[in-house]
Amino acid sequence: MAQSELLGLDAQTFDRRMAGLSDPAHPWPELALDGSSEEAQRLWLLRPERRVLERSARVAPQGRSETVLYFRDITQQFEVDRMKSEFLSTAAHELRTPLSSIFGFAELLLNREYDETARRRMHGIIHRQSRVLVNLINDLLDLARIEARAGQDFRYEDLPVKMLINATLEGLAMPGDTHRVSLDMPQSMPRIRVDHEKMVRALSNIITNAFKYSPGGGEVRLSVTEVTRNSRLMAGIHVSDQGIGMTPEQQARIFERFYRADPSGNIPGTGLGMSLVKEIMDLHGGEIEIVSAPGEGTTITLWLPVMDTATT
Repeated sequence: MAQSELLGLDAQTFDRRMAGLSDPAHPWPELALDGSSEEAQRLWLLRPERRVLERSARVAPQGRSETVLYFRDITQQFEVDRMKSEFLSTAAHELRTPLSSIFGFAELLLNREYDETARRRMHGIIHRQSRVLVNLINDLLDLARIEARAGQDFRYEDLPVKMLINATLEGLAMPGDTHRVSLDMPQSMPRIRVDHEKMVRALSNIITNAFKYSPGGGEVRLSVTEVTRNSRLMAGIHVSDQGIGMTPEQQARIFERFYRADPSGNIPGTGLGMSLVKEIMDLHGGEIEIVSAPGEGTTITLWLPVMDTATT
């Protein structure tokens, strides 16, 4: 609506013109010019683009005919509030599931007698669900800290990529674990400026996902390259698996909180791991590249700016 179309309109005509741009799903509130309502009214616009506004009217003192309409764009605030509500609702659901299981089996053990085999089975369920709960809460806390601090508490160091990879693999090594990572690394390794602890966490999440989403086994391969991307020299840490892969739709949602490519629950996880990776990479000025197809496995690359000349 051009400014020239608005000049000279009275308040009621102006309001009707605005109402014509509104979202039919949200009734347009009647404009009160008699001072009967001092509360701001929420307006939902559909054209020329979706926006949420607040409208308030200030009526001049008695004896004067002026009325001032105030409009405030609250689209971003509204979207943030919506996302918070959605996040809290989803988080509550995810927390309730393991809690219900823990509570239910603990109550059974307190109130009934079971043989040793049944007791061990129930203890195992309680232990597994407790671990799910601990992991979920830890991931939530990590996300909250990273977002709140916006990287201000990151401790950046100039490190060779090899040191980061070695620390990650050492942290993943568990007695009796049959998972192995095949390494393909160049003689000269680039150096990157990273928070060691946070980047180990990000790479660990990527490798752990490669294991989890390869239920039939298959090689998990880690390689390093150094290329120029968007006029920047970047080090790429590639993690490839031969697992179930992802559809384009799943790839588009991979960084959503609580989103899981396998919704059946057969593959353990909190649905927050890739959200954490995205937050950490963004604060490092890095990029995440995903190449995947159903049944053909997935390759995820963490691209980070090279900070120094290569070193062995």
